[in-house]
Amino acid sequence: MRTSRELKERISSTKNIQQITTAMKMVAAARLKKAQAQLESSRPYARKIAAVTLDLAALTPWSFNPLLRKHNYYFRNLIIVFTGDQGLSGGFHQEIADRAIEFGAKLSAKSKVSYYLIGLKGRRRFLEKQVPIFKNFERPVAGVSIETARNLSEEVINWYINQKFNRVYLFYSKFYSALSQKPRAFQLLPIDPAQVGVKKESGLFIFEPTRKSLLDSILPRYLETQILRAFLETEAGEFGARMAAMSAASDNAAEIIEEYQLEFNRIRQTQITNEIAEIVGGAEVLNKESI
Repeated sequence: MRTSRELKERISSTKNIQQITTAMKMVAAARLKKAQAQLESSRPYARKIAAVTLDLAALTPWSFNPLLRKHNYYFRNLIIVFTGDQGLSGGFHQEIADRAIEFGAKLSAKSKVSYYLIGLKGRRRFLEKQVPIFKNFERPVAGVSIETARNLSEEVINWYINQKFNRVYLFYSKFYSALSQKPRAFQLLPIDPAQVGVKKESGLFIFEPTRKSLLDSILPRYLETQILRAFLETEAGEFGARMAAMSAASDNAAEIIEEYQLEFNRIRQTQITNEIAEIVGGAEVLNKESI
């Protein structure tokens, strides 16, 4: 049975932990607000450039640009998995990595699969499950810029054009709210105009400059925008998951403190009762002796 002194120490240490988790929740909430604002501001541009790119691609022969060509004779897929570098986010990173491995397992039934890992947490999960890694992203994930997305996009484009991979997927957690993030796979290459349905030319279209020039300039911008969006979605999701995890930890600490306090009160009440009984017993002895 625990003593009152032990319970006091546990109550004090649990309160300290609760203060830390509450502070971390507030920090995560502030960072989430900033990340969510950045994500929301980027989404309209990402949607618009995707719509323009896919519409233009649907009206253009696949031979106009190598990023539209399918490599059906060589079956090797690249999955770029987006996670974060820091923990204390519940099962956020683990779920992304596990779902990416499951998605890769389905693809591997017909073709080879390689994983390009973004974030230290995803890398650790892959190492735990002993899943081979093609390449690791060596830069910090938080606060990435468009230049980082552009460099990654150029690297992926080079691999695809040189026929190292026949398909490239982005696998990240789409952010819906602080309590809702869902891992998803997105086909980055080859660019598939079928995502917007079959397009038919109607009326007179004049392309200035040429249709090929437009595709050559807009397709790389489309790819880097999708990659940047995956970074931003993952970052917002990580902060949301951390805020929820720290909130749950604070609530659990409050419950533990309450349980310790009840147990401490019981012990203290028992001690007081025993002390009163000893005092009464001693008084009766003194009364008997005086008689």
